[in-house]
Amino acid sequence: METLEIKPIKNKKITLYLIRNKNQRLDNSQLKNLKSFLKKEKFRFAIIDLNEEEIKKSYESVLSRFLDKFWIPYYSIDIPDNVRDFLTVDIIEKEALINELEMEYATLCDEHKEDSYKAQSLKIWMELLKNEIDSQKKSIQLTIKPKWIVKKVLDIANMIRNDAFSIMHFTHEEIFSELKILFENYNIKVKKIDLNNININKIIT
Repeated sequence: METLEIKPIKNKKITLYLIRNKNQRLDNSQLKNLKSFLKKEKFRFAIIDLNEEEIKKSYESVLSRFLDKFWIPYYSIDIPDNVRDFLTVDIIEKEALINELEMEYATLCDEHKEDSYKAQSLKIWMELLKNEIDSQKKSIQLTIKPKWIVKKVLDIANMIRNDAFSIMHFTHEEIFSELKILFENYNIKVKKIDLNNININKIIT
């Protein structure tokens, strides 16, 4: 199984343009701004790591046409499937246990024993398990995933011979700030982009 080993950039000057998506599809205005931006700035490659699969597919189909037109290689990255499977084993087991407890609780309710000590204990136990699952899922999505994304981006960047280049990175709202911090920790200059209002001379750093 692949390990989470992040290899720092050596002897390269890299600027990463981080583009935030608020769970929406690219509209005509955004596409126009993106086209204008691509004409003004040269990118060595682009990255996409959007959250919702439907939106990700929508972005991919539109972006592939834009990026192909400007000869920009494109990568879709996420936590490797085998790593994600390993991380979610405990979650799946807890979800199965919750299903068993819910059936037992439903039986007690049918017998009008929902106020019994056993029923209340089951209810508390289920709530605790659900909170644990929610915490684990958030950790995977908000803490572990950004690290894997940074690892993958740096792996690609380290293979490029150029000493200085730019990267375009499409990401989602939840991990936008975390990615910015992580990239900057690895000496990547990050600039934030709003596709609704791109001004190449006034990009927020």
